[in-house]
Amino acid sequence: MTAAVGATVLAGLPGTATADSRPSAADAAPAASATPKAYVDWLKAKADAGDADAADFAKKFQALSAAKQEKYLGYINDPKYIKAFVNAPEGASRTELASGDVVVKSGSGSGNEAGSDTGSDSAPEGVRARDKWATHWETVEYLGLEATKVTVKTSYRVRGKNTIAVHPGTAWHRNYIPGTELSHGVVDEWISAEPADNAHAETVWEFEWWTGIEDTGRHRVWADYSGPKGGYLKT
Repeated sequence: MTAAVGATVLAGLPGTATADSRPSAADAAPAASATPKAYVDWLKAKADAGDADAADFAKKFQALSAAKQEKYLGYINDPKYIKAFVNAPEGASRTELASGDVVVKSGSGSGNEAGSDTGSDSAPEGVRARDKWATHWETVEYLGLEATKVTVKTSYRVRGKNTIAVHPGTAWHRNYIPGTELSHGVVDEWISAEPADNAHAETVWEFEWWTGIEDTGRHRVWADYSGPKGGYLKT
């Protein structure tokens, strides 16, 4: 990640004759997250635009107490929790902040593609091919609500214990923090050399927040015949 991750808003030095005229971070916060009503309206607009999960997320937010709704908006507008998401320790599956109100989590998933077996059912396992998939994901939750999630997926073919092919990888995200943009580049895929023989998929996410944080994160997953073997979002 670039040095911009650690950027802070400068308030001006004591004793300077000219006051800093730039708006503070609070003044620059997106209008959509300024009040609980504005946030719900923003979520409903996303639902109307085709986001199938936004309406359900709005209901979960409204189920919070009024005090927690205000606290939630404070958390999503605080740069240090954004920084915690893009800089989660490699290998850590769960990191708690703000006395557990903010949680950064990562994990994996896997499965067989339906109807992917080739060859006769009576053929030995070692000569039958199967198409499989594996994912690595990372999320940040505020007061139990999953505001942002990024996922990368590898799809591949195995025969017995050998990885014999990789199919195009994919990546996607879900994000309910106003004033932020997430996008990713090309998803690359490859098979690592033996004896590892793992299918890999990797992409680079670009993160932009209204706070001025602009950064990138390399997101990778790898797996073999038995399922996921590892993954990370590395900043």
